[in-house]
Amino acid sequence: MPLHYERDDTRRRILIVARAPVTLEETIAVINRQGAEGAWSYAMLYDARGSVNVPTAEDLHRLVQHVGTMTTKYGPRGRVALVVLDPELLKMGHRYARLGDLTSLAVGLFLTVEDAQSWLAEPHLPGGFGLSPVC
Repeated sequence: MPLHYERDDTRRRILIVARAPVTLEETIAVINRQGAEGAWSYAMLYDARGSVNVPTAEDLHRLVQHVGTMTTKYGPRGRVALVVLDPELLKMGHRYARLGDLTSLAVGLFLTVEDAQSWLAEPHLPGGFGLSPVC
């Protein structure tokens, strides 16, 4: 599988590492797993540095709609930190963060795992758009 999934109940965090191109269906499966395992409110660090495919605008809309449906079912989702290096993937990450604001999803974009972990460890701000240190 192109996605490595690791759940840390002590830190209330999920780590996802993309090791190959990832499909929308695989991403939705991870989101579904988070909800099914009772970890919807956990923070997620999604390391996309190993993924070479860029989702389409339609994929992002479907993903945000799915997150909205899951949020209706499980309540607010934990913060999501995306680690990306590819400029096109970074651009789509910013679009995802803006769309995620519609579902009160806090998303941050980072160039390093360390910066993403630091942001996730900060006190949680209520809902809304996660300000990203990556421009």
